[in-house]
Amino acid sequence: MLEAGPANHNGEDDDLAVFVDRLAAAGSDQSTTDAQTQIHHAIAVGNSPPGVRRLAEALAASVAELPPPPRRPVEDAASLVSAVRDNTLVVLEDFDMPATARAVAALLADGRRVVVTGAVPAELAAVRAALPPDAADRALPHLPGLPPAELRELRRLLATSTPERRARGDQLLPPETALPDAGEVAQLCALAAGSEAAGDGEWMLPTLLANLDEDRRAAVTSVAQCVDRSLAAMPPRGEHEWAWRLLSELIYGRQRAVFDRMIEDTAEVSTVLDRTRSAPPVSFTAAPPPGALQTLARYREFLAMGGRSRSYFRSAAQRDVQPVLDAVRIGMRLPESVEDIDRVLEYLELVERQARVDAACAELGVPIPADENELAEITDGLRRVATAARSVGALRHDVLFLAADSPLAVPDVDAARQIATGVLEFAVHGSGVDAARRLDGMADALAGLSPVTATAPEHERAVTALRERDVRGYAAAVDALGAARREQRDDQLRVLLLQRLEEGAPRLAAAWTALAETAPAALGFVSFVPVEPLLSTLPPTDSADVVLVLGASGLGVERLLLSAVAPRIVAVTGPGDASGDSPTLLSVLQRASALVIRGRPAGGRVVPFNGGSARAATPVGQAGA
Repeated sequence: MLEAGPANHNGEDDDLAVFVDRLAAAGSDQSTTDAQTQIHHAIAVGNSPPGVRRLAEALAASVAELPPPPRRPVEDAASLVSAVRDNTLVVLEDFDMPATARAVAALLADGRRVVVTGAVPAELAAVRAALPPDAADRALPHLPGLPPAELRELRRLLATSTPERRARGDQLLPPETALPDAGEVAQLCALAAGSEAAGDGEWMLPTLLANLDEDRRAAVTSVAQCVDRSLAAMPPRGEHEWAWRLLSELIYGRQRAVFDRMIEDTAEVSTVLDRTRSAPPVSFTAAPPPGALQTLARYREFLAMGGRSRSYFRSAAQRDVQPVLDAVRIGMRLPESVEDIDRVLEYLELVERQARVDAACAELGVPIPADENELAEITDGLRRVATAARSVGALRHDVLFLAADSPLAVPDVDAARQIATGVLEFAVHGSGVDAARRLDGMADALAGLSPVTATAPEHERAVTALRERDVRGYAAAVDALGAARREQRDDQLRVLLLQRLEEGAPRLAAAWTALAETAPAALGFVSFVPVEPLLSTLPPTDSADVVLVLGASGLGVERLLLSAVAPRIVAVTGPGDASGDSPTLLSVLQRASALVIRGRPAGGRVVPFNGGSARAATPVGQAGA
């Protein structure tokens, strides 16, 4: 039955429905009524049959007395096919059964889907029996069982099928999700190419790192991060060259004791100065006697144990400390209490530490601080040097033991910075060695997705491109694999549709399979269906290209509803067939200026009718030859 399409109600559709009713009014059999109903439904839903519409337009043009179409001589099968291709209404006049069969064979060779119908089953059988063997293989007593869309897809797949595409069925293509990302492959190839182009020494560190396990590599990376941060925090070179020189000494273990003591002293001096900033200053009216610090310490212990300061009968501790107390002032007064003694002791210890700091500065080549600000600057610089020395020392140790026979060393600060940078770059971006290993792993995994006997050429090219670090080759192989998957899906669909066609038309399926190799343009078929069954159940839209009606001179006007079967209608009359006085299918086509091809033993010619008689034409060539 005719298929439904989108609804489209307009005046033209109403006129077409009236035209169908006028054709159907000429008959009274059930098949005519069935066809009328089906065509009405198709018009109502906006899917009017093209053949019916073209017939109506041709009749309207003939009423308007438009000029007839030009003559087209037909001297061979190719010309006949061209005539049918260019005209929707054609009459084959005086065509006997063999000539009609040759005309059908010519249409089949052009890849046409032909429906041959007629009121006399014997005539249908005679035409079918007269078909040449290659055309007889494509003849059916019914239309193919596949829907038109699937049949059209099968014809396309067969016409475009090649041995290479048919071989896709035996190939196991990798799924798209299993292919390494092309962008990642490009990055890895760039790294790997740099690794393979560089010398052995430049890529020694990445090679060693690539051989480490994840935990060990993470530990080395952590140390490298510390080196990077500590060196970045170092005072700038130039005016603080002493800090970098001292760092170089420390990483070899030299001056370590002096440096550690200096760190402690400068920190303590800075702490005391901060703590006593608001306290009364301590001063001496004269130079402290020798051993003043020890004397004051003993006197502090005396007071802490309950001793008291006396004006008379002084204790030995008080007598010993009295020269020191007489020379010291806290603010403007003499020290008296325990707190005062503590303040003086703290001051003397500060002076002693400052002296040690100055001596250490001279020994280590550090500028001697002239005031508290310079001391704070040097103290901060020393802390940064200490941090950098610890991190560089840890890196030297880790690099030394990266492998049992590790050839790397950290001879100086610049080498430490370079190695730390290399470790961090490896952690973020990987290395050429690691990239090469990953690419090889990708290639192995990709190659393992299918056995060698089922591997597609595109699959092999993708694996080879990964192994050869060929970015463009891999991208091209991925695109080719996408096309191969589409070809494989097409071939699988071809096999499936061909199997379904074979269930109802095995000879047609076999014929199409053979023609796909030799003449893919000839994938047509011919169905022989009597008029009444054909009208009772009209085929879906686009089921046929041509409906060829036998015995057209003896069929009533209502049989023009057969134009709903295909966009082109070809009426056939045999030698000696004559129309009666009443209108017939043939007479209406003649009135519609159908292209007439007259067939006679002596020849044939094309005659455009415009209400005249076809028999007035002179033959010029044998039709259907």
